[in-house]
Amino acid sequence: MPEVRPHTVRALIFDMDGVLADTEPIFFQATAAAITPHPMTLEDYERFIGTDGLEDWLAATYGLPLDLIDTHIIPAYFETLGQGLPAFPGAVEVIEAALARGLAIAVASMSGHRAIELTLTATGLRHYFPLVVSASDVGRGKPAPDIYLHTARVIGVLPEHCLVIEDSVHGIEAALAAGMRVVQSRQATFVPPPQAHAHAVIESLEAFRVGWLDGEALG
Repeated sequence: MPEVRPHTVRALIFDMDGVLADTEPIFFQATAAAITPHPMTLEDYERFIGTDGLEDWLAATYGLPLDLIDTHIIPAYFETLGQGLPAFPGAVEVIEAALARGLAIAVASMSGHRAIELTLTATGLRHYFPLVVSASDVGRGKPAPDIYLHTARVIGVLPEHCLVIEDSVHGIEAALAAGMRVVQSRQATFVPPPQAHAHAVIESLEAFRVGWLDGEALG
């Protein structure tokens, strides 16, 4: 892990999918159903978590139309989200701990704005977040730092004073490239091994140490 000296935290930024709720299994199931009879393994799918490229892979591998995600997969995904989705245990407590300290909070997700709205509404978390940022708001998705740098600019906090909670390799790389501290949460169904470059690794949001919000050294 990188050096973990104490620091001032003025903003807490959450990735959404795999951090606040376990959305990836739903999207995987919608994808697998849409491309039947073509196969898609969990290993195939995991390569695209937290980044772009799934539509190009489906087109190159199976000759499927590039708009398949928009026309078939996302509608099925949204329909399932509309039935409700539990937030991860510990999510509300971490959010409220940040708000109690007067920290700015935001969501910075690779998902589109409608997916963000539906997911946060389904989990009952939407009212907590005055700012949600989508990859569609910036030029490059994760692992480029654009989405995190943009979020920091909008909330008016320097990157070095932002703490990020991420799950994916690409998301962690993006936060680090933006010059932010990052905690890897490994609560989701699809989760990579503990990442040595993360400043801290936790198995669930319930293990998040609120002292980190007060400047306690990460680790």
